[in-house]
Amino acid sequence: MKLIGHQDSLRLIRRFLDKKYSSYSFLFEGKDCIGKKLAALLTAKAFLCEKDYSFGCNECEDCRLANNTILNAYERKELNPHPDIMIVSPEREIKIDQIRQVIQFLKLKRKKAVIIEKAEKMNLEASNALLKTLEEPPDDSLLILTTSSQDMLLPTIVSRCKKVRFRPLKKEELQQILTLKNVEEKNYQILLALSDGSMCIPEAVIRDEKLLKYARDLYNLLYIDELHPEGIITLGEIFEKLKSEEIEIITNIVEKIMYKKTVKGEVNPDFYDRFIKESQEFKKSINRGVKKKLALEGMYFNLKT
Repeated sequence: MKLIGHQDSLRLIRRFLDKKYSSYSFLFEGKDCIGKKLAALLTAKAFLCEKDYSFGCNECEDCRLANNTILNAYERKELNPHPDIMIVSPEREIKIDQIRQVIQFLKLKRKKAVIIEKAEKMNLEASNALLKTLEEPPDDSLLILTTSSQDMLLPTIVSRCKKVRFRPLKKEELQQILTLKNVEEKNYQILLALSDGSMCIPEAVIRDEKLLKYARDLYNLLYIDELHPEGIITLGEIFEKLKSEEIEIITNIVEKIMYKKTVKGEVNPDFYDRFIKESQEFKKSINRGVKKKLALEGMYFNLKT
């Protein structure tokens, strides 16, 4: 699988790998959904490649198994993965038990690679446990942390990693990705406009177009001057059945629409500022476990009064 963009970052990674260190600890930092995970998997493939060629020779057994791991991650295949690549992902947070598994895995007496996604979600206990490994990394090990919020990591963890910055995707790179994903013409320009250098919103809408519809419905309910309690109650019942991640995507879409309308002078800047504050509180409420319907109604009526 090809990584679109980030060629400067890949060249920097390859220069590090060419130094033939006994172990590596990387921090891949940049916006969500721009390709950091795929870059991490390609780096793991390069590290494990028997020929130590570029980002994999694609001929050796290690490359074949690493490619299986990539296809499993991105195309939901069920191929035999590389046994020496471990991927750690958070649910609400990354807990110490997950990091203990990482530590045991890195003790294996062969080359091995670990990717910790959204490393900023490690709780304090997990962070401290990982720090000890970063201070004395085992030989023949590659550890990659990916994050969109470096400031949420312990400074001592950041200081012990080689940092690789991933910039937002350029318009032409986003166009290339959307074309490869066979996005319908009716949604192409809309998704491009909502992308803001990242594929988070486009990928979510590609999976479920209804998210875009719900975002438009919410925007319209907020935009019109008069109260429409029946509409927000109906939408709240829909929200109650959605996942928190889907609601966050919907809210992010509305935020982007509201911003563009404000810039055009179609939305009052004071209302936009109030909306952003209420939107952030709404998302926090959902994450705290508040009923989605009640949280949505609360945001709506706070903005309308």
